[in-house]
Amino acid sequence: TMGDRIAVMKDGILQQVAPPREIYDKPVNMYVAGFIGSPTMNFIPVTVQGTTAKATGFELELPTAPGIEKGVLGIRPEALTEHPREGHSGLDLKVEVCEVLGADQFLYGTVGGDAITARVDPNMKVSPGDRVRLGVDMRRLHLFDGPTGKAIQ
Repeated sequence: TMGDRIAVMKDGILQQVAPPREIYDKPVNMYVAGFIGSPTMNFIPVTVQGTTAKATGFELELPTAPGIEKGVLGIRPEALTEHPREGHSGLDLKVEVCEVLGADQFLYGTVGGDAITARVDPNMKVSPGDRVRLGVDMRRLHLFDGPTGKAIQ
């Protein structure tokens, strides 16, 4: 079990001290976001124009303009859904590996050349080579500043 608060360090430098749930839900930077959670958070480089985040193969509308040009989207595998919400284009995942683990199924593949892992319903019918349109739970989307890796709140 984890303690009431944990400290995440990188190269001897303290990155974040907080309760485990806060570190998982609100990481202060990409290092912390990638360190906590299994499978690890997906990271997708994006260019940002106003409230639109663009990457190869998709665009997402952000709730507010973050004031950066180069960013990185952070999406946990469980924040990817089997169907995009109405009005959202979603991500087109090219499936390379399907791994059923009892109550979970993990899809490993690429979106526009970026490696992605999605946790989906184990009953979802999908095979390697398939293309699957995945939605993004926007409430669980993370955005990081590209050059610094710091979280944009």
